[in-house]
Amino acid sequence: MALVASCTVLQVVGFQNSGKTTLVEKLIKKAKQFDLRVGSIKHHGHGGPPDSSSELKDSHRHQQAGADVAGVEGGG
Repeated sequence: MALVASCTVLQVVGFQNSGKTTLVEKLIKKAKQFDLRVGSIKHHGHGGPPDSSSELKDSHRHQQAGADVAGVEGGG
């Protein structure tokens, strides 16, 4: 018997400071209540390599909300 994995992808877009990260944190927390595995990828579109050193960054906030894995891409 073969196992078939299912994956749902949600994309959240909006203007800066419009509440995207707050919404994603809430979605992650709700998904974890249903024992779902959650991964997040933040697009870094500000030029240059992403700075992952700060705990205030979105990827860290996603991890704190319960994401199993969180990352950032951008800057090549």
